[in-house]
Amino acid sequence: MFKKGSKVYSIINNKCPQCHEGSFHLSHPYNFKAFGDKHDICPVCALKFEKEPGFFYGSLYITYAFGVGIFVAWWIIKTVIFPAMSVDAMVLWMIAIQTVISPMNLYYAKLFWLNIFVQYNPQAN
Repeated sequence: MFKKGSKVYSIINNKCPQCHEGSFHLSHPYNFKAFGDKHDICPVCALKFEKEPGFFYGSLYITYAFGVGIFVAWWIIKTVIFPAMSVDAMVLWMIAIQTVISPMNLYYAKLFWLNIFVQYNPQAN
């Protein structure tokens, strides 16, 4: 499942979805000087990442879905482990969690979005 050739490999390892060799982003998600910066084309197979202007706006839907998933997971954890926690405290914790996770959320959402449209091709190198 996490081997080269799978979409999960591309997403987790920040690799081009076509060749799984070149990197997609220029830096780590928490490097705020280069936040969100990515290569325009793959340095290995020359795949153009942005298919059309505004292509990555679609990744905002993925970001939203990830955010909802994080909220649901937090709600379950809060209900099971901390049943006496007030709603105010729960909301403050959720804001803190989402704030800390949001750079990584956007980082992986762009790769997830691109992987929907590009297939792995081992001969692309």
